[in-house]
Amino acid sequence: MIDSADLPWLIPTREKLLGSAHRHHGLLVSGPPAIGKYLLGLDLATLMLCKQSREGGPCGSCQSCHLVSNSAHPDLHLLMPEVLAEDCHPALLGHAQRYLDPGQPGQRRKRSNVISVDSARLLSDSLLETSCLGGRKIALVLAADTLNRNAANAMLKVLEEPAGETLFILVTSFPYRMPATIQSRCIRIDCPAPILDDALAWLRGRHEADNEDLSTLLVSGLGPITIDELLSNRGMAAISTLIAYCMGKNQKTPDSLTLARMCGEVGIDRALRILQNLTLQAVRECVREGVTPAARGLFRDRGFSIRAFQRLGSARESVGSAVDEQLALEDICAWVCEEHARVSNFTNGGSK
Repeated sequence: MIDSADLPWLIPTREKLLGSAHRHHGLLVSGPPAIGKYLLGLDLATLMLCKQSREGGPCGSCQSCHLVSNSAHPDLHLLMPEVLAEDCHPALLGHAQRYLDPGQPGQRRKRSNVISVDSARLLSDSLLETSCLGGRKIALVLAADTLNRNAANAMLKVLEEPAGETLFILVTSFPYRMPATIQSRCIRIDCPAPILDDALAWLRGRHEADNEDLSTLLVSGLGPITIDELLSNRGMAAISTLIAYCMGKNQKTPDSLTLARMCGEVGIDRALRILQNLTLQAVRECVREGVTPAARGLFRDRGFSIRAFQRLGSARESVGSAVDEQLALEDICAWVCEEHARVSNFTNGGSK
């Protein structure tokens, strides 16, 4: 099981968070996706609840630490969207269970990707009660940017005037999506993106994989934690194929049906995130001094890459609420391939 102390890129932030006394009642931990922020938030919550905390972290042996590790601490309140429950840390899942909507018996429905107002109200009511163990109460909110407007408003009052020794730890990869009223009441702690060499060394230490293959996977923007999970579950084949296709390694002209099929095999949300990150990498390569655009690949033109970045971002925002996600995916894939063909024809025509 991964611990935040094992992640070299988080060491400076971890030492800053766990090595200081937190007098402010609200902390906002932000940084790129899948770098270990949730684990860092859990470690901080454990430290704040620990009865025998030591410099640099919780003791790991007191009653509170055992309750947290067994996902049974009554004063650790955890909110997260249902979709995160599919593959989250076991110690997180149990604490979040009381705030997840169980739905109707026998009901089959898609897991929600937002934190509902009912969950936020239930959390607010729970935090107004006395601490069960006579110490602090911790509210750990993962993917805090998924609080919808009503949920954020429901939580705002208790965040403004917390009862007793209550500490809020909000964790997000997208702080700009959060209401200003929530952000303004928190101290923000930024976790830097992992240096490529650190991420490569960490993944090499856990998996037998070629450096070039790992570097290609890191270009996907999925983050080392997600890549580690996928490598452990042998789930990288479809992602590697999609990246290779977009980078033009198979030297085939991109077509929308093939691209949509590959994205579907990866998963629509994850595939769109990969495509958007590839456009960002392409722009960086184009503007880097002394580096020319790639001779092949889907996103080799800077102007097209910028437009595609924006279009893919809009698609990611809307695809979760689309009535027909597959149709929405095919639509964005068709636009990408048609625009790529148009730009290629213009470039080839202009070079003659």
